[in-house]
Amino acid sequence: MIDLEEIKTEVLKGKPIEEVLEKFDWKKFETTVAEVFRKHNFLVKQNFWFKTRKRYEIDILAIRQNSCLCVDCKEWSRGRYKKTGLKYAVKQLGKRIDEVKKFFKKNPIVSQKLKFYPILVTLFEEELIKEDKSFIVPVSKLNSFLCEFETYT
Repeated sequence: MIDLEEIKTEVLKGKPIEEVLEKFDWKKFETTVAEVFRKHNFLVKQNFWFKTRKRYEIDILAIRQNSCLCVDCKEWSRGRYKKTGLKYAVKQLGKRIDEVKKFFKKNPIVSQKLKFYPILVTLFEEELIKEDKSFIVPVSKLNSFLCEFETYT
């Protein structure tokens, strides 16, 4: 289990959150991101698998009121070619969102109310902050992004 208080303690000691989370494997990184969404009163489903014409997965599905945030977590280290990789990840997430909309259409009560938002959460701050319709949010700014989410929609 991820202890957000432990992470907070390390950050308050002066360690950058990226440095604290960099030690985590991808699964713990996703779990930490999911916990942040829970702290913001989202109903969270981690590793959401669904099937339309084939099987798909979204790292985190976070629902609050009529917003459904489809989150892809990228714990990539720093390096070259990140912009290209992020653009590709956004494109792939967009395809999965098109499919998850089809999946939810089977339940008209749910699908009529939900607005879907693609979000990539990255370990480090990247050059891109928005690509196509996707928000690219570094984990260090996820809390403030969620506090102000309604202003972005």
